[in-house]
Amino acid sequence: MVDLTRLRSLQGIKWAKYADSVLPAWVADMDFAPAPEVTDAIAAMVDRGDLGYNFVALDALGETWAQWQQRHHGWSPPVDELWSFTGAMHALEAIMVLDTRPGDGIVILTPIYEPFRAAVVDSGRRVVDVPLDPDGWRLDPERLEAAVDPGTRAVLMCQPHNPTGRVFDAAELAALAEVAERRDLLVISDEIWGDLTHEPHRHLPVAAADDRLAGRTVSIGSASKAFNITGLRCAVAHVGSARVRRALQAFPTHLLGSPSSLSAAATVAAWTVGEAWLETTRVALTERRDHLAVRLAADGRIAYEPAEATYLAWLDLTATGLGDNPSKRLLYEAGVALEPGLRFGSQGAGWARLNFATSAELLD
Repeated sequence: MVDLTRLRSLQGIKWAKYADSVLPAWVADMDFAPAPEVTDAIAAMVDRGDLGYNFVALDALGETWAQWQQRHHGWSPPVDELWSFTGAMHALEAIMVLDTRPGDGIVILTPIYEPFRAAVVDSGRRVVDVPLDPDGWRLDPERLEAAVDPGTRAVLMCQPHNPTGRVFDAAELAALAEVAERRDLLVISDEIWGDLTHEPHRHLPVAAADDRLAGRTVSIGSASKAFNITGLRCAVAHVGSARVRRALQAFPTHLLGSPSSLSAAATVAAWTVGEAWLETTRVALTERRDHLAVRLAADGRIAYEPAEATYLAWLDLTATGLGDNPSKRLLYEAGVALEPGLRFGSQGAGWARLNFATSAELLD
């Protein structure tokens, strides 16, 4: 159960953007309160007045994330190949700009989280659009191979995938590895949804999926989505590419910034003592996903393939007669805010993304 009064008091954009007559189910924040272990870690620092040069949690970030990956995903990224960033997009953009040049082609697997496309365009790189197969949103290796040209340098991907909720499987990642090795592509994999899979699905880290990917993948992790602390701005990246590691080491120490002491402390707490809260939350999210699927199936007008991961439902509203941007009609005529499908690319025409990380009552 979530407290609607608490939600209406929040100043984050999910609940603050629209009037109280609108139920927001758009941006990817959960309606659940964060883990008390996380908020306690922040409160303890504030209560101590410990807001000076405190690097204890910052220094522990890499080792803590590596241990979390081993416990939960069977992967042990070398600690000396880890970098901290102020967020997943910070890491993705910094690595892409470091390792490519303006005009280089960057593959995105569409539909895709819109900031990926914006990062490519805003940095003067060239979008190489590789649509996923709409029948299951699988990666088509032949389509990927055909799209990659001599000027293509990197692939941006999210594993698990946003907005479809797919977990790319071993066969898909092997196909990616074959193309990436042959075309010498860097793979930048945003894996911040990896802790929010639904049984029986398991997160498969891209760098661990195939030996051909290990040395050419940058894997980005964060507690932000799983623990509902997106505003704290903290991420860790394993930089498997020696070339990219050298480029990072050549940068001035402070140019890329750093997470704050508070965000690092919260993240370390999440990865060390937050597992019980996360498991309870995962169960609740699967229940909400299934509840949503039952309600939609009973109505029959909206097609939905239950997500394998994330708390995001990728909804096919093309049969409803609501047009290419059904979220606009739903907002102004029904008072429900969803993320427009077109924000994720042209494949999103007639689609919308719904955030089901809330109570069953609000979903209803």
